[in-house]
Amino acid sequence: MSTRGSRVPTPTPAPADSGSNGQRNSVVLGPADRLVGQLYIEGDLRVSGTVDGTIEATGDIVISDRGKVSGSVTAYERLVVGGQASLEGSDVRVGRLTVEDGATFSGHVTMGKTAARAPKKPVEAPPPPVVVDEVVPELPAPVETPAVETPPVEVVAAQPPNKQKSQPQPVQKGRRR
Repeated sequence: MSTRGSRVPTPTPAPADSGSNGQRNSVVLGPADRLVGQLYIEGDLRVSGTVDGTIEATGDIVISDRGKVSGSVTAYERLVVGGQASLEGSDVRVGRLTVEDGATFSGHVTMGKTAARAPKKPVEAPPPPVVVDEVVPELPAPVETPAVETPPVEVVAAQPPNKQKSQPQPVQKGRRR
């Protein structure tokens, strides 16, 4: 008996903020990990390594002992900066904030559920560069030099030596008729 046509359909995955066991997604950057750039997480983030850039999580962000973050941080739920961790954020937006004893923290903080989920201010593009029209002096027109005429060169063919001496031709003076 064959079961080819009677395969059970695969169940659809749970919503993005829940794992297969009903818990939220969780990502860990270990002590040897280093992130340079931007990271967006649907769920929780735990940083034990180094981050140079922007991180955003829809859940909690925990910067654990020895973790280092330099850049903007957005935690929709909660941000925890652990005992020996450091956060040097230019813009920190969180639902709730916990900074433990011994942690290093600096940055501009906006706190509250609505602050963390509010759309970020769009980054303004730098103004276009100013173009200055420069006056370039005109170069003088090229001077044409007249062609130099060279006199024609008379080519004389060499004659084989004659055994008899040739007599010079007499030179005529006067008019020709």
